[in-house]
Amino acid sequence: MDGAVLEWPAGPALVFLGGLLIVAGGIYLIVRGLTTKFEEKLETGRMSPPVRRASLTVGLVGSVGRGIVFGLLGILLVNAAVDHDPNEAQGIDGTLRTIADRSYGQVLLFLTALALFAFAAYSLVEARYRKL
Repeated sequence: MDGAVLEWPAGPALVFLGGLLIVAGGIYLIVRGLTTKFEEKLETGRMSPPVRRASLTVGLVGSVGRGIVFGLLGILLVNAAVDHDPNEAQGIDGTLRTIADRSYGQVLLFLTALALFAFAAYSLVEARYRKL
């Protein structure tokens, strides 16, 4: 982000609000994953038991991991608005770099990558078994 929005008269408030909405979206994804609500979209009756277990696992891990990434992105936007520092406002790539720069960052980044791969796998399951 080049900081242009933070220079607008209501810019910090807009960035703050946007960050809060993204955090809320991240929380929604985490709750949806933990409660396995994503299964409501699937025709689980057409799945074999191993496919159903696998879809449950990748759906849960993928949704929670994606929610965490979105939550961190929103927190960085909120911090940028509060500090009026456009360098803190980053996209997904900047959020992942922020994770990597922390202590144990490489491990956290690896776990994040696994979670995002799980979400990709769940997306394939959903493409095959989604209720129409």
